[in-house]
Amino acid sequence: MMKIIGKMGKGKIYRDEKAKFSILLDSVAKKADIAEGKRAVEDIIRVIYRHQPISTKKIAQKTRLPLPIVAKVRTILERERILKRTERGAELTELGIEFAENFLKLKYKKSLTCSVCNGRGIVLDEFFEDILNRVKVWAKKRPLANTTIDQSFATPETSTYRVALMYERGDLEGKRILFVGDDDLTSLPAALTNMAEEIAVVDIDERILKLIEKFSQKEGVKIRTIKHNLRNPLPDDLKESFDVISTDPPYTVNGLKLFLSRGIEALGKEGIAYLSYSHKPIDEWLSIQKAITNMGFVISELIPNFNYYEGSEIIANTTFIARLIGRDLKAEIGDTEKIYTGLVKPVIRYYKCLKCGKIHKVGEEVKKVEDLVCECGGKKFKMVKREKIKE
Repeated sequence: MMKIIGKMGKGKIYRDEKAKFSILLDSVAKKADIAEGKRAVEDIIRVIYRHQPISTKKIAQKTRLPLPIVAKVRTILERERILKRTERGAELTELGIEFAENFLKLKYKKSLTCSVCNGRGIVLDEFFEDILNRVKVWAKKRPLANTTIDQSFATPETSTYRVALMYERGDLEGKRILFVGDDDLTSLPAALTNMAEEIAVVDIDERILKLIEKFSQKEGVKIRTIKHNLRNPLPDDLKESFDVISTDPPYTVNGLKLFLSRGIEALGKEGIAYLSYSHKPIDEWLSIQKAITNMGFVISELIPNFNYYEGSEIIANTTFIARLIGRDLKAEIGDTEKIYTGLVKPVIRYYKCLKCGKIHKVGEEVKKVEDLVCECGGKKFKMVKREKIKE
C-alpha cells in the first residue's frame, strides 16, 4: 500500500500532498492497466462521490468502463484507503472525501440525468408501452445466446426504445427498414407499430429468424427474414432497397466495418443508420470514428447508456446508440474473418449452473454455452468469470 498523506488542513492541500495524490492516480491507472489512463480513475471517484453508496455495476454503467476494470480499480482504491466496501456498495473514506474535494476539486453531489427517461431523451407513451408488453412475451422465447458470434440479447425495453427513437426522428413512418442482424428482436416492436413501409431482417442465426417468423404469423404482421452470412455481399434484391438500417454489430472494428458496409449495400448512396455499440477506449474509438466517416456517415447523435442487455456483465450491460446520416456512401470492409470478439481476443468463460452451482469452462473443449450439459440436468447458466487465453 502506498502511504500518501499526513494530516491535511481543512480545504487545503499542500504541494507535496498534491504530488503524492497525482502519483497515486498514475499508479492506480497503471496497476489496473486502464487504456483510458488516470482520467478513468478520476471518473470512478467522481461517480462514487456523487452517488455513494453505489455498486460496482452502477459505477461501470455511469463511467462507461468495462466492469472488470472498475472492479480492479475499486480493489486498489480500497487498499489505498480511498474507498471502503459496505453492504450497500462502495463509499469514500474520510481520506477519499478529502482526496475528491481538495485534489479533484469536486463540490456538487447531485446527478442531473433525467430520472424519467434515464438519459435516453425520450419516454414511451401508452401506445409504445402496449407494444413493449407484447414484445416481452416473445423475448422470453429466445434461445440461449451464441457467444461465439457475439450474441448478447438487448432487453425488450431497449428494443422498444430504439423503435420509439426511430419514430421520434422521422425514420419509421413510411420507411423501408433493414435490420442487419437482429438477435435483439428490434424488428418486433417496429412491426407492431404498423408504421414502416417494409421491415426486413438479415441474420446468420436460423433460430432467431424462425422466432421472428412465428411472431409475424401470430401477431399478424409482415417481417421479411433472410438467412445470410454477412461475410458475403447482400443478395441483389436487398441492395439499394432501404431507407434506414439498424445494427448492433460485433464489438470489433472489423465487425463494425463489415456490418455497416452491408448496411450501405442496402441503403445505396445515402440513408440513415442506427448503430448500437459498446463504449471503447479513446484509441479504439478514434479508429471506429475514422471508419464511420470514411464510409460517408456523420454521427448526428449519440446517446450513451441507451441500450441495456441481459447478462452482459463485461460491458456493464449497457452500450450507446448513434444515429448516423450518410451521403455518398461507400463500403469499407476490413478482415472478414476476425470480426467476432472471441477471434480477436480469445477468452475462456466460466459459467455457473443455476441449479446445482457447478462451474463449467467454455472456450476450449466446449466452444459455446449452448453446448453445456450439467450432470444435474440443469439447463440454465450464468457467466461468472472470463479470462484471456494466453498465447
